[in-house]
Amino acid sequence: MRNKKIRLFVGPMSRQVVDLAIEYSNSTGNVLAVIPSRRQIENTGGYVNNWTTKSFSSYVKSNSDTVMLVRDHAGPGQGQNSDDGLDSLAEDIACGFDVIHIDPWKKVASIEEGITKTHELIEYCCSISDNVKFEIGTEEAIFSYSSDDLDKIIMSLKKSLGKKFNRIEYAVIQSGVQISGTENIGNFDPRRLTKMVNVVKKHGLLSKEHNGDYLTFYQIQHRASLGLDSINIAPEFGVAQTRILLKSGLVPFEDAIQACREVNKFSKWIPDPVKDNPPERLIVEVSGHYCFAREPFASSVEKVREKLSSYLFSRFDEIHRAWE
Repeated sequence: MRNKKIRLFVGPMSRQVVDLAIEYSNSTGNVLAVIPSRRQIENTGGYVNNWTTKSFSSYVKSNSDTVMLVRDHAGPGQGQNSDDGLDSLAEDIACGFDVIHIDPWKKVASIEEGITKTHELIEYCCSISDNVKFEIGTEEAIFSYSSDDLDKIIMSLKKSLGKKFNRIEYAVIQSGVQISGTENIGNFDPRRLTKMVNVVKKHGLLSKEHNGDYLTFYQIQHRASLGLDSINIAPEFGVAQTRILLKSGLVPFEDAIQACREVNKFSKWIPDPVKDNPPERLIVEVSGHYCFAREPFASSVEKVREKLSSYLFSRFDEIHRAWE
């Protein structure tokens, strides 16, 4: 599995998205990775299908040999509660995650502090596992850095970790974009992306961009042509499933908006211009996936599986074609 380069890392926005990622990978031979955040799936639970880390990893492993398990944004303060993240890391390792994204950047104030915390967390993981691999760096919305900063991060870790540095596989590059509402916004900077990709390649790592949601085929193809190795896509798939459910008529809109307001997970996705009075349709689209395990969604999600499959398989194919 490791000998085949992975292009697409899929956010497990629902059990249906996970099932279809597995089905797609099994049927096409295209190796995918699923990337649960700590809030989605955790040793203490999560909002996706009520999976724990153990039950989720067992589910994926029992259904596919071609889907990798990659923890997204492991580290302090990344779960539902404020913590050091160590218990979560230990459970990820015990459950056989292939790669862990070491991300302390939410809780640091400088590049130097981020390097130190990254080193400490990698050392901790290596103290309990001889096999787990790592992803380093973070996305721009959490902590912005330049190509020179990224070079410093990698060089410092290479020096401090010694042979353990070889267990780092991916580094996160930044190109100036982020997700807001149901759009990919910001100012894409191809020169910045190219510089970061070259830094990552210089150190023998693979480059990965987060926030690949809502990009067109040509936008992804452009990144691939500049040397980008892979991309994360997550909320886009939850939004797509929510839209399909709403369009089906199986989920009454008034019930959907009530559920989304009660769960109250939409604020982080609402664009600033409408933050004080967000449209109800937008509230449901960006946060419906947080409610799939409850009504009015729970009894309807399987009924639109065929339409979701059609959308996801087409999108998965499109993304892989961008690298051909």
